[in-house]
Amino acid sequence: MVLVKDGVRYFLHEYVSEEELAQMVIEHYKDIFGVDSLFFDPQTMKTQTRIETRNDGVILALNQNRWYILEVELAKHPLHKHIIPQITEFSIAYEEAATRKKIVNTLYTAIRQDAFKAATVQTQKIEDLHKSLTDQIDVQPTIAIVIDQKTSELDSICKKLPFPTQIIEFKTYAREKIGIGVHIHEFLPVLEEKEQKEKIEGQQITPSREGPPQTLIQVLEVARLVFDGAGLNKAFKEIAKQHTVHVSTVRDKCTRRLHIDTERFKALMQDKNLFMTFLKERYPQHENLINEKLDNSLSR
Repeated sequence: MVLVKDGVRYFLHEYVSEEELAQMVIEHYKDIFGVDSLFFDPQTMKTQTRIETRNDGVILALNQNRWYILEVELAKHPLHKHIIPQITEFSIAYEEAATRKKIVNTLYTAIRQDAFKAATVQTQKIEDLHKSLTDQIDVQPTIAIVIDQKTSELDSICKKLPFPTQIIEFKTYAREKIGIGVHIHEFLPVLEEKEQKEKIEGQQITPSREGPPQTLIQVLEVARLVFDGAGLNKAFKEIAKQHTVHVSTVRDKCTRRLHIDTERFKALMQDKNLFMTFLKERYPQHENLINEKLDNSLSR
């Protein structure tokens, strides 16, 4: 592929290593993840949390109430060997409350010790940083895989990962006769892709043949158990077992996928009518399903 700007041609650049691509991604992480996002070096996480699994950094997206584990890959490398083992190991560690607590404390310390990060947090008017981080890390991360070219192998890998994933194709074009010293990057910011997915899943009417989204199905199953007397953690575990997924996956659907934190979800669980109203506003096309699943459960 060739790009032409003002009569000057730019040719697709072939990255010499993952490190080269990673440096470019880190340089432009705010363009990719949002101006209010923060990047944390993977070495910081390894030192403070003692998590030995490899990754290319952590992105904290303050205005999205979302965090990302960054994985930078080249399509020509053996992706299965690079991605699946390390993400699986991290998932096992993440299930432990002590691990999540260490991650929160690591990010909190890093922000307090970095004037730039602290200033970015201040613009968000976060009153209790530690609590905000705790709520955010309690919702499972998204694995952001930045790669030079999307492949069918990568699509297959993402289906096997225990966390939600987002693939970002990042290409670079170098100016003819000058080289990489003058270049253009091509990528789709995560917010643009995220907004498109949200419109499809939560706002637009879904054709009946496609059925309700899995987020709503699992949220209703959790809610029914809770309204029938089960504890929230027990409900998460039971639904995770039924769907053969990690507990964190179910927890994620009940919080981040609904654009709320854990405390908000717990509060909604105290009033079934309020919770049903909340779901109907988000999924108006599935009002009958919401009534069917929750009308017969016990009121709390």
